[in-house]
Amino acid sequence: MIARSWDGITRAAQADEYTDYLRRTGVRDLSATTGNRGVYVFRRQEGDRARFRVLSLWDSMEGIRAFAGDDPERARYYPEDERFLDALDARVEHFDVVAEGGDRRGPGEAVALAEELRGLVDGEPWHGPALDALLAGVSAETAAARPIPGAHTLWEVALHLTGWTDAVRRRLDGETVDEPAAGDFPTPPSATERAWAEAKDGLRRAHERLVERVGSLSDADLDARASGRDYAVRFMVRGAIAHTAYHSGQIGLLRKLGG
Repeated sequence: MIARSWDGITRAAQADEYTDYLRRTGVRDLSATTGNRGVYVFRRQEGDRARFRVLSLWDSMEGIRAFAGDDPERARYYPEDERFLDALDARVEHFDVVAEGGDRRGPGEAVALAEELRGLVDGEPWHGPALDALLAGVSAETAAARPIPGAHTLWEVALHLTGWTDAVRRRLDGETVDEPAAGDFPTPPSATERAWAEAKDGLRRAHERLVERVGSLSDADLDARASGRDYAVRFMVRGAIAHTAYHSGQIGLLRKLGG
């Protein structure tokens, strides 16, 4: 087994934002590459700076090349890394894993569920384009249009998805939530580009909060009964995944019909 190690430094004030960015870029791609056996992100605050170390484990250099390219010793960066990092070190380090101990297991079920949820927004889900791709370039006018008489608008579906995503997260926090505070299908505000941008941002933030909360669950948490429900937390989380996939399909259809 081979360990690949990369270090980077950001401003401490950006540490949380960069952690989330890492999850959506490097961690996602590392984990999805054939031959990867785990990814770990370490963070250490040093005054007004935060030092990151990303350690990934691999079956062989073949898998590392599939992720890094023909020169596996060269670091792989993403478009916004330059905005966060003090420097873009060109090299990474590789180590042969010559000993290991304890009961090293793969990611827990909750982590896997969180990654599945995350991929629905900015990954490559099995059912079609992710939400970010579906909503990119959609105008407020298109979002507010009703191409199917009597059916919901794309904007209404987005608000519905936001509300229920947040409701699931609140249930995980122990609240008894029967319906989102704004209702099942809230009425959108006036169709301005600013209001639509805020609606899209609200959906992404609700989804990110749910992903983070799901990722923090233990196996015992997944087995427990959901707050105010007669089913387990695991069933509720899987329902949230299916709910997002279902409405993503609706959004794709409404986008196509709305031109």
